Amino acid sequence: MISYRDVIVFATIILLLPRAYKQPFFGLLVFTWLAYMRPQDLCWGFAKGWRYSLYCALLMFSGWFVHESRKFTRWAAPTRWLACFVVLVTLSLMGADRQPEDRQIEKYLDLLKVFAVTYFTVGMVDNRGRLERIFWVIALSLGFFGVKCGLHGILRGGRILQGPGGMLLDNNDLCLAMAMNIPLLFFLGRNSSIRWLRRICWIAVVLTCVTVVCTLSRGGFLTMCVVVLLIFNKVKRSIVPWLVAGAAAIVVPLALPQDARERLATLQDPTEESSAAGRLHAWAVGMRMVKENPVLGVGFEGFLSSFRRYDPIRVRARRTVRSIRVAHNTYIQVWAELGTPALLCFVGMLASTLLALRRTRQRCLALGGPRWIVDYSNMIEVGLLGFMFGANFLNRAHFDLMYHLVALGVALTFVARDEFAKIAVEPELPRPSFGPAPRPALAPIR
Repeated sequence: MISYRDVIVFATIILLLPRAYKQPFFGLLVFTWLAYMRPQDLCWGFAKGWRYSLYCALLMFSGWFVHESRKFTRWAAPTRWLACFVVLVTLSLMGADRQPEDRQIEKYLDLLKVFAVTYFTVGMVDNRGRLERIFWVIALSLGFFGVKCGLHGILRGGRILQGPGGMLLDNNDLCLAMAMNIPLLFFLGRNSSIRWLRRICWIAVVLTCVTVVCTLSRGGFLTMCVVVLLIFNKVKRSIVPWLVAGAAAIVVPLALPQDARERLATLQDPTEESSAAGRLHAWAVGMRMVKENPVLGVGFEGFLSSFRRYDPIRVRARRTVRSIRVAHNTYIQVWAELGTPALLCFVGMLASTLLALRRTRQRCLALGGPRWIVDYSNMIEVGLLGFMFGANFLNRAHFDLMYHLVALGVALTFVARDEFAKIAVEPELPRPSFGPAPRPALAPIR
């Protein structure tokens, strides 16, 4: 049976793809929309199984080669760290043991697509208009699920077991993406001159907080709290975050089902809960992998297949802790699977992005530059810090949104540099000295 939703989604995407070839930046916007809103996963029929984002990526890359005069990318410290990370991922894959049930090659190719789009974003986003458009596409695409799931949590009081699909399929992934999207919705709404759009963003922030709680992810809940505190720290003199936080403080507890309250209550003593104890055990196993394979790790996507080999107490562990064979920590995941150099490159990419944003913000304030540069720097910084905190509870080294924010952070530094060049700053030149001023001649006496 063919539904109208399948026809509408399929026809819309097919009509957008030709323009993605002719205008590569438009293709990047379409790819971003497909990656984060995933309209195909809202269908039930023939439109669901197509890999639209892959086709869009191939078309926009081909269109860039034929039509675009801009460079594919621009180089900065974060993109150089990322290039080293890509090389180390490739070397780790080549040295990894192949398992018949593993999908290492398929996952590696998907990751290469993420890296290619990251570099392409840095090259294509070269002015404020493009930067603003791609931010709105990300914020509204993820905000759609924040509002939808938040209303579901309020009206039905049910828990959210999974997201729409793709990067957001797991409830923990959905929760992390929602927490990282809160600063985008907040700062974009703050910078908007349209009153109704600002109000929609405030409402979306509150409902996104409800969504985070309804996923029952304790790590995601803590990440959301950190993100909110960081936003408060950035806008100390504004009353808007206080109003939004007040609304969230009223709505979120009312929307909490009983199982959510019980789940969050385990944060008081996480070591007594089987899932938390299992994660601590998985971290210990991951560190054994690091100790024995410090350079290239156990191999790309090799944590699961290597878990039993490095588990020293696997018989007793089955009786005492819940069976967890994933890292549940991004840094341990990268360290165990890819090795110490890869971890340094991964952390270096994130740290250099934050440092570049900080320098851009400070220079903007010193030169009296436009306010939107400061807000966009704060927005990306809070989003990345939210990921870096949430990464302690989830193994998300290949999270699309994090790499996208890194790319947009690099793009912002280049755009801000062009804006600073337009600011006319006249240096104060020292006055030339020619000695004492001559005395005026006496006027003739009449």
